[in-house]
Amino acid sequence: LWLFFSCALRVHPLQEWELVVLGKLKWNLAAVTPHDFIEHILRKVPLPQDKLLLIRKHAQTFIALCATDFNFAMYPPSMIATGSVGAAICGLQLDDGDSLTDLLAKITNTDVDCLKACQEQIEAVLVNSLQQVRQQQQQSNPSKTVDELDQASTPTDVRDINL
Repeated sequence: LWLFFSCALRVHPLQEWELVVLGKLKWNLAAVTPHDFIEHILRKVPLPQDKLLLIRKHAQTFIALCATDFNFAMYPPSMIATGSVGAAICGLQLDDGDSLTDLLAKITNTDVDCLKACQEQIEAVLVNSLQQVRQQQQQSNPSKTVDELDQASTPTDVRDINL
């Protein structure tokens, strides 16, 4: 019985070498992502409770879009999350102007101008993505009207793509 437990608790030699390699490369396998910040941000923003689920869904969609654009590679995850939440709230027209951006910047201790630039970049990526979807839909089915395509091109549709 002792032999069984001592063998079961031993790390396989290959796993030991993997850990050595990861240590030498200084890879951190417990990376922080923008998704880790969403709940913390949403708890501190005064929003109607019935809108939180929709805001969260839109923010997650924006984060997924940011992951597909190399321009966001140098942004810290907290900035992407904050910009995504801001873009979601603005897109749903639940904000009251610059006070939201100031509050979000204060929550995450970021520069207001950097946050505005990030949020504008996120919104630009969304517009570009929706234009690409619209072009693809028009090429595949030219008989649909522009109004029908606009209804199908909501930001949450982008999230339904399996990567």
